[in-house]
Amino acid sequence: MEYTLDQKRAGEAYEALVKYLAVCQRSEKECREKLYSKGFHKDEVEFAIDKAKGYRYIDDEEYVRNFLLFNKTKYGAKKLSYKLITEKGVDKELVENMIADTLDDGFEVEVCTQFAVKYVKQKKLTDKKDIRKLTAFLYQKGFDWHIINTVVEAIFDDCDIEDC
Repeated sequence: MEYTLDQKRAGEAYEALVKYLAVCQRSEKECREKLYSKGFHKDEVEFAIDKAKGYRYIDDEEYVRNFLLFNKTKYGAKKLSYKLITEKGVDKELVENMIADTLDDGFEVEVCTQFAVKYVKQKKLTDKKDIRKLTAFLYQKGFDWHIINTVVEAIFDDCDIEDC
């Protein structure tokens, strides 16, 4: 049994997609999932996605660029990559290239240092054993081990652990 595209339903799918995108920018995968959850057929979803792409309502490259712009000070590169690839469904190669172009080690060290200093002050770290807690916290934020080691060494070389 061959499915023929119902123009009315395809138009409804497109309208639903436009309403969904009016709230905020979304990845192509998120748009597809939303339309499928509303009960639209594959051909209707493809029609709506293609039409939205034609108007540049859906553009994963622009989506990644904006996502990094607003979230690069909240997470490390690994967590940003995870969120974009796994949660948002963006192409892995696109994400890795955009992160490499946008974030350099110097910037990540700076952001990681801010998190570390804030964590040390909030938790009032008093013992060298607490460095494990700090490194675990920074790793959960998505920073790479070489960045974490650089930051932790810099923080604890600059000040005595009781002075931090």
